[in-house]
Amino acid sequence: MASDSARKTRGKPAPDEPGYGDPQAAAAILAHVRKHIGAVDSVFHEMDGEGISIDIHHVPPRIGRNVHSFVTTGMSDRPMPARSGVRHAELVMCVPADWDMGERALESGGSGWPLELLRALGRLPHEHGVAFDFGLCTDDRALPFGVPGDMGFTSVLLAPPVTVPDEFWCLDAGNGKVIDFFGVVLLYPEELAFARFDGVVALARKLDSMSVTELAQPGRKRAV
Repeated sequence: MASDSARKTRGKPAPDEPGYGDPQAAAAILAHVRKHIGAVDSVFHEMDGEGISIDIHHVPPRIGRNVHSFVTTGMSDRPMPARSGVRHAELVMCVPADWDMGERALESGGSGWPLELLRALGRLPHEHGVAFDFGLCTDDRALPFGVPGDMGFTSVLLAPPVTVPDEFWCLDAGNGKVIDFFGVVLLYPEELAFARFDGVVALARKLDSMSVTELAQPGRKRAV
């Protein structure tokens, strides 16, 4: 882990210190993550972001939670576009405990793809006007699919994050700001097509039957 005085560039871990457009909300999110998920080992600071900056808290595996957990901060600095189902939001995603979190793998070995996905997804409402709500399925061209490490997934579903306690789903960050947390579920092309023709509820039932959640499962079976 980087020293307490370090502040590294995008894609590299830095300590868990808030440095965002809304410091009060950032501190509240950090405390929320620590309380319900675990100690934050590092933060992937986006130092060169234009407009809104999406930083990512990393909670490593621990006893009782054997996954790497990623939670964004910065997406909630601005309200969601009109027609969104929530006012302010952040994202949650997990990868398996054996995921290579080494600096070289994150930068060039394909392991950093989930972090880039979270950043790109976090910008969609603010830079592309995409209305966010639970049940949204998207393969927007701004998302980094078709790159090394994407595991064959081509789209995402926004759903309640079921790998965390229910109490984590919504945060009162103070000053009237309530932040909802979306779990990012990775989908195969067939699953996105099914959702578009048969509906998101029907897809959700099939995903639930296979325990598909915001935990990325490389090589998992198709739900349809």
